[in-house]
Amino acid sequence: MERLRAGLPLRILAIGSSSTAGVGASRPNLTFPAQLADRLGAALGEGRVEVTNAGVSGESSPATLKRLQAFLQAPETPDLVIWQVGTNDVIFGGTPERLATMVTDGLAAAQAADVAVMVVDQQYFRAILSVPRYEQFVAAVNSAAQARGITVLGRYRMMKAWAAADPKGFRALFAWDGFHMNDAGYGCLAQLAFEAVLEAVDGARAGQSPGPATAAPLPLPPPREIR
Repeated sequence: MERLRAGLPLRILAIGSSSTAGVGASRPNLTFPAQLADRLGAALGEGRVEVTNAGVSGESSPATLKRLQAFLQAPETPDLVIWQVGTNDVIFGGTPERLATMVTDGLAAAQAADVAVMVVDQQYFRAILSVPRYEQFVAAVNSAAQARGITVLGRYRMMKAWAAADPKGFRALFAWDGFHMNDAGYGCLAQLAFEAVLEAVDGARAGQSPGPATAAPLPLPPPREIR
């Protein structure tokens, strides 16, 4: 967060698959990275943050890792990476062990480049074929991140709890396919990331190091109409 202290824009790279690319959003400005940028701009001031959407729909962790490493080797690296990872590794027949290795390698590369990272774990959705198997992949992401002291935005646990507590409200988060999120769903993910980024920014302004990974889910607001 040194750039903010120097009066320069905070550069955020949002990287991942369809949840980052924004499949299901009605407009490009309602993807989760775009909504995050709007929230941060309102909080930090216009021109104080730059959010790059590097989401590629259908991508799994090996391909994302290669792209992340390329971004980290570029002349201008991001200040913060928000890495959404793991859902497609389950769907396309990967293993929890391989996923954990991919996440560990990506986080190691970011830390070597002195770039802060937040990890967004898998989404919960009603059509999961085997919840126990799926949760092995969720655990792999969380364990790999927590082993390196990286903040985890615990999307899976929050969405699963929401589905149990408010089934109708939970369904309102999804697009027509019941898998990808809609504008409201991406708004909730943006709010989750927004609160975590602001906490990191406030800590940096106070001269504090980023905190350890958090296993406690942040509360999500109820879906709201987005115009």
